Amino acid sequence: MVIMKEKSIRFLKNPVLGNIILAQISFFLLLTLTVFITTKGFSNNRGLSFYGEHWSTAVTYGSGFILCDYFLLRAAIALPKDKVVFKRLAILINILTVLLLGVLLTPDTLNTFFNWSHIATSTVLFLFELGFGAWLVTLIYKDWIGIGLLFLQFMAGIFALLSQFHIVYYLSEGSLFFQFFFSVLMVYAVASLLKRLAK
Repeated sequence: MVIMKEKSIRFLKNPVLGNIILAQISFFLLLTLTVFITTKGFSNNRGLSFYGEHWSTAVTYGSGFILCDYFLLRAAIALPKDKVVFKRLAILINILTVLLLGVLLTPDTLNTFFNWSHIATSTVLFLFELGFGAWLVTLIYKDWIGIGLLFLQFMAGIFALLSQFHIVYYLSEGSLFFQFFFSVLMVYAVASLLKRLAK
């Protein structure tokens, strides 16, 4: 039992997995702090981007994105270069960091150009994360936990999409759960992949 615990702790100290976990913790911790400042982003179908458009919440909200990107980039750099799957994972993580930064740097209330830029960047981010999640699931083939997380991510994305068209009014909730399930899937799939290749 003690040996298994020591192995788990050593595995969590892996620079790839450790930084991916820190990226998710940073993002959701600072987002939670942001929501404590005001819950207005969850009213009137405003969306999480509301928090990046007001000075009272922009610092904590933006810091979550920046720290998340920082740790994800560290994870990508730490990935071994001797396997094709790790090279592809590093590329996907790097693209993810660019898209996250793009969403942050296009506040949709400035003018029409920024509004459309934000919608376009957010749409590309959601589609990319869904594709990224599907790719991760293929790496842990026939793993029902991974498939379940991808399904939940997809359903949350559907709610966000329907909210965008004002069919339902859960834009922030849909976006939040979409990001949450994608984050959990990323941690779970990368951990499973690293364990399998370490054997």
